[in-house]
Amino acid sequence: MNGLRMYETGSVIGPQQQLLSDPSGSGSHSDSSSTVGNPSPTGVTAPPAQRQQPVLKPQPFQQPFQPQQAFSFPGATPVGWGGQAIQDSSGFRVPWFGRNRNNGQGRGRGRGRASGDYAQRAGRGSRRTWSSGPAPEHVNVDAGNQGMTVEELVQFLQSLNRTQPIPDSAYQALFHFDSRATASLLKDLSKAGLTNRAAEVFDWLRKLEAGHPLQSLCDVYTYTAMISMCIYQQAVDRAMELAQEMRDRGVERNVHTYTALMNVCIKCGKCQLALETYHQMRQDGCTANVVTYNTLIDVYGKMQQWEQAVKILTLMKNEGVEPVLRTYNTLIIACNMCNQPREAMAVHRRMLNEGYTPNATTYNALISAYGKAGQLDKVMEVFQEMVWKGCERSVITYSSLISACEKAGHWELAMELFNEMHQEGCTPNTVTYNSLITACAQGAQYNRAAELFEQMQQQGCVPDVVTFTALISAYEKGGQWRRALAAYQLMRQQRCKPDAIVYNAIIDALWETGVIWAQRRALTLYQGAVDEGYFKQQPWKGAGQARAEVNLHAMTAGVAMLSLYCWLVGLKQQVDQFGSSSLPAALAIVTDKGKGSREQGNLVVKEAVAAMMHKWNSAFRPAMASMYSGVMEGSGEEVAAWLTSPAFEARLFTCFPCTNIIPSSANQGASLDHANALANSSSMDDFDFSKETAVERRCSDAFAAVQHFEKTHCLALQHMAVPYLQRRPQLVATCLTQAAQLGLKDEVSHDAVLLMDRTMSTGLEVKDDYLNLVAAACVLVASKQGERPSQVPTEQQLQSVTGLQAAVIQQMEWNVWRVLSNDTATISTLRCLKLYLERMGCNFLDPESVQTLAGSAFALVKEMLSDMTFLNCRPSVIAAAIMYAERRNQGVIPFWPSMLAKLTGYQDMSTPELSVAIKSAQRLCSRLQMGSGVSSSTSLGISRTSSGLSHSSSGLGHCGSPLVQAGSGLSATGSGLLQAMNSGLARSSSSALARSNSGLPRSGSGIPVQHG
Repeated sequence: MNGLRMYETGSVIGPQQQLLSDPSGSGSHSDSSSTVGNPSPTGVTAPPAQRQQPVLKPQPFQQPFQPQQAFSFPGATPVGWGGQAIQDSSGFRVPWFGRNRNNGQGRGRGRGRASGDYAQRAGRGSRRTWSSGPAPEHVNVDAGNQGMTVEELVQFLQSLNRTQPIPDSAYQALFHFDSRATASLLKDLSKAGLTNRAAEVFDWLRKLEAGHPLQSLCDVYTYTAMISMCIYQQAVDRAMELAQEMRDRGVERNVHTYTALMNVCIKCGKCQLALETYHQMRQDGCTANVVTYNTLIDVYGKMQQWEQAVKILTLMKNEGVEPVLRTYNTLIIACNMCNQPREAMAVHRRMLNEGYTPNATTYNALISAYGKAGQLDKVMEVFQEMVWKGCERSVITYSSLISACEKAGHWELAMELFNEMHQEGCTPNTVTYNSLITACAQGAQYNRAAELFEQMQQQGCVPDVVTFTALISAYEKGGQWRRALAAYQLMRQQRCKPDAIVYNAIIDALWETGVIWAQRRALTLYQGAVDEGYFKQQPWKGAGQARAEVNLHAMTAGVAMLSLYCWLVGLKQQVDQFGSSSLPAALAIVTDKGKGSREQGNLVVKEAVAAMMHKWNSAFRPAMASMYSGVMEGSGEEVAAWLTSPAFEARLFTCFPCTNIIPSSANQGASLDHANALANSSSMDDFDFSKETAVERRCSDAFAAVQHFEKTHCLALQHMAVPYLQRRPQLVATCLTQAAQLGLKDEVSHDAVLLMDRTMSTGLEVKDDYLNLVAAACVLVASKQGERPSQVPTEQQLQSVTGLQAAVIQQMEWNVWRVLSNDTATISTLRCLKLYLERMGCNFLDPESVQTLAGSAFALVKEMLSDMTFLNCRPSVIAAAIMYAERRNQGVIPFWPSMLAKLTGYQDMSTPELSVAIKSAQRLCSRLQMGSGVSSSTSLGISRTSSGLSHSSSGLGHCGSPLVQAGSGLSATGSGLLQAMNSGLARSSSSALARSNSGLPRSGSGIPVQHG
């Protein structure tokens, strides 16, 4: 069977290679070490059973190193794949995705308010802000007068058809009411859901002629009642009109009127108007009361002016108005709204010093304050005190508790509190579920988040924009970008309008995957968001404008990259259409506004853009001396020249894989408009997720084989002979040169190097003169495992290239099999790197596009082979480090794609083994950049054929691709991977050699896989 090809047929583990496990558990080590003296000097090679056995020199038995076990001992020094201790890297930190984790954009928790605060404000939204005086008096009338009480009149109006006008008999009852009773009538009608009837009664009174007996009912009480009712209709304009009408009619406006008017403004989001109303009240000589000051504190809290809110307490004291418990509660909540938890705690201490006893509202606000401060232990102390004092625990309490757990990263405790909430008979609301889903998102528990989302709908809670933001965030952290996209689409179907935070979350989730078709989908969503008015940039009018800039400050990584891409494309289209003189005189890219900004900039975006512009040889230069300045500037003339140069389109796909301009179509007049996709764009899109599903399954199975290999095999640097370590760089070069001269794939040469290291890890003592023979034998073994039979070198080719007798090489081949107990499995770093590229969708691209995306990664892998540092790291870790270092060096976000993190499990790039590999890879990048003589287009990826990742026979390859290999595929066979792994070691070298020809189904990167 022909294997899937990457750059040619059978890449990572070729069609003749299979993994053989060691039932003894000795891994790559044999039960004895060997000394090879003179391996069969004759030109005739006897059959394996008749060959003279080599002289064996016993060595202490060494159990193979198991990375998982070595890292599991707390406090123990971590040990690498090569058996050596790994240096402490506790101080080494790297941004593992293409975003700054400290950036507060999105993630379901950066909406500027805590869930508990939101619930508290909702709970007090319709509270009366002034006293209506004593209860309305019942009018005592005789039977002939037919007088009604307020309650009776309300019942009568309720009995009327809603379209029926109020009869005169109802208005006649008003002759028995005073203005306070009339005000009570209006408010009771509103409470009964008859706000329109209340307005109808009041409008009838307002229209009475001057001198009418009932005209006096339109006084401060009834006007104030009607102003208060404007809250429910969000009718701030009507409230202001009524207040002005009172002035025009000469009706007194008292403190209750102004306070009611302020409340209407607050509920309608007009905090500045509420503040102006307060100042107008003071100008009119009206003295504020405690309710007014409570309302004013609320205003300042919503305006993020916590300092002014705190000063109200002093103002009240100076004016002789004594604060009440509600005043302190409102002030604590205001500090919470301004994200000032420590000020909230200070207010609480002041309240206690004044002798006030906390109530349930106080405890709820205090829980929120400690939660914002990240002091979960204090949160639980307050909750226990609340329980001990017998205060009612409401939905606000539990929502605040769950929100505190979310901020502290304790999703398990959040679930426990949620269950306790149910046991106490407290019904959760949307805010509660939002906090809980966000907590699960922080813990990467996307399945639980999905269950809660379904449960809240079953309980009658309607998901809102906060819900969907948290759900999308949960899916993003779990590497479930398709489900995140589905959640966004469901949000649109339910007519829940996304806001900037939702767009940041979903676009970031798609962009950080690093998968080409996901990033193209992110571009589509970004353009839709721009059409809806989000992510707008500074407008510019062309040559008549002195300066234009794109502002990426405080944006998430995905949105920042797409904003930059669209801005650059827009500039190029402007130049192409109207000429270079049409650009402004100066252009700038802003990634950081500096310390004076209220929002923290995204440091990853700042670094990446600087590196990207530098590598691109762009016209943008740092405005300051530092390369990492937050502003990059260029003149309009220089930028126009860069945009029209061949280098711009040639590198566009490297930085922005979402573009339609792939390297093969660059500078050929192709359209940059995403809406007018090229014919080849179908290979880069995946509307039905068929490509993503197939690639994900294939690569997951392949990486399982990688993990099995790394778990059951390792190197032992302490057993490698000193002469070998001294000559190893030359021997690596020998393997690479001989494989290239023999026409073997690069993967085979890399396998040969790993096989040579495995052989020497057994403690095999080889004379210095025979080390070249070991290298040649390993090349031969690797070719038989990684190439088609027709590509395996003949004896004549071996002798011609190596200068050694074929029989001698074959005898050493037998020795290699012997010391490795017939287990010659190898999965090299190069194969892992190609697997990572396949996961990102590169097997659907042409060879030039793959090489462009890979950058210098293939050259770095070649350089890595001679670097002793990497011998202590697993191949998959080295490939991850090289991928990360190269993308970071090129300024390509994400540095470590989330889909690779999900595939490998390398979620934290600061773990010891990865830290060592990354620092070494970054050192290689710097050496390569300084001109070590290795080009990014080194033939490492294109030694025998043009570079590119091939396609499976599943029909996913684009039509006409020269890389589609007949007969290649992923069908499961009886010689599946797990069966091969469990089949045990061959008992003889002949059976092992025969078994190496059996072949296995494998991924596009060549690693064997098994399905079903």
